[in-house]
Amino acid sequence: MMGTMGTTMKRYDYRACPTGKQADALARQFGCCRFVYNAFIKERSYRYRHGGVNLTAVQFAKELTELKTTPDRRWLADVSVVPLQQAIRHADAAYRNFFRGCETGRNVGYPRFKSKHGTQSAEYTKSARFKIQHQKGAKWAYLTLPKVGRLKFRWSRDLPSVPKSVTVLKRPNGDYHVSFPVEAPILPAPQPAHEACGIDLGVASLAVVRASDGTGYTVEHPRLMRHAQRKLSRLQRKLSRQKKGSNRYRKTRHAIARTHQHMRDKRLDLLTKTAKQVTDENQAVALETLSVKNMVRRANPKPGPDRPGQWSPNRRKAKAGLNRSILDAGWGTLVRLIEQMGMEKGRDIRKIGRWAATSQTCCVCHTRDGRKPLAVREWDCPTCGAHLDRDANAAVNIMLAAGLAESLNARGGAVNRRLAQANLAGNTPMEAGTHRTVVLH
Repeated sequence: MMGTMGTTMKRYDYRACPTGKQADALARQFGCCRFVYNAFIKERSYRYRHGGVNLTAVQFAKELTELKTTPDRRWLADVSVVPLQQAIRHADAAYRNFFRGCETGRNVGYPRFKSKHGTQSAEYTKSARFKIQHQKGAKWAYLTLPKVGRLKFRWSRDLPSVPKSVTVLKRPNGDYHVSFPVEAPILPAPQPAHEACGIDLGVASLAVVRASDGTGYTVEHPRLMRHAQRKLSRLQRKLSRQKKGSNRYRKTRHAIARTHQHMRDKRLDLLTKTAKQVTDENQAVALETLSVKNMVRRANPKPGPDRPGQWSPNRRKAKAGLNRSILDAGWGTLVRLIEQMGMEKGRDIRKIGRWAATSQTCCVCHTRDGRKPLAVREWDCPTCGAHLDRDANAAVNIMLAAGLAESLNARGGAVNRRLAQANLAGNTPMEAGTHRTVVLH
């Protein structure tokens, strides 16, 4: 979301290190915020179903003040009231997003209750009078919060402006973070090396990028889930044999959460670097519209035609493995990052239709050759005889379908022939995170 001219809103996260007493105080604050959030959802749903009345955030905030005076809920007064008010506003915003999604057709789910096993958070605004203390050149800084004290956190980078709020988070793996939304200046975008590119997202490789001048590279799929599957299976078997609620049970749960968090961090790092390179090097980017939710559905059961009451093989295990690879790739996050960075840098981000036959059409003569199994990685066009790499051909077709070829041809470049020659040369892999592009001869 854009702020003043020349700035944009960003979040700056820092690793926090609370003491034992501060961790207990934050646990109470997290629990009260979660209770208030869930209570608002429950009360609003109940009043609408039984009386047709919509409970507003202002009304519930007044009721919360009265609730803190009752003997059963007096513990709500032991924590700061500002995060509780913010929890009510967040729950009310979840309802507004849900109803707005119903009007616009966006798939926004109904507000759900928060669990104590997920990420815990508490937001403090300026009315909480939080204070940041940091000496120039020091590695550590301190955040003073009401009823928590002086919270120590790692000063990994300077804040570009004074924050108006701060959110304290606790991950499922036990790590604490403080997050500041601030106005950051928009840095001048680098001069793009290419006029346009097309990106084909896949499972064999995370992304295949083809530029308008015939250069291209492949971002390999990290397969983080496959590499961690054996460790996760061992920890989950160990957890199933332990008594729920015991110290060893809690330690094993944290080990599982740490493994998942490590995978998330590595995946986000790869996707962020990939999105940055794509938006730095190209003025226009063409993407395909993918419905990941539909792509990861379970395999449908197949009744046996000759065996009533029994089922035929439907390759359920193979489909489950494909679903894990799709989810492990993080396509949705990559597209979101490219769109976000492209908007900040003034790039032209285009998305083609969902049903475009990019893998079935020859990018040289535009002959559609029908559907092909995922195992077919290369094929020969029956019309022009071109030998095509499946993913590279799809990346070129995505750029052509986005209308970028017409704008380039208007400048006098023989784009289709140049792209076809690059596609005939095959696909050259590239290590993610580097800035090496390979010219295809």
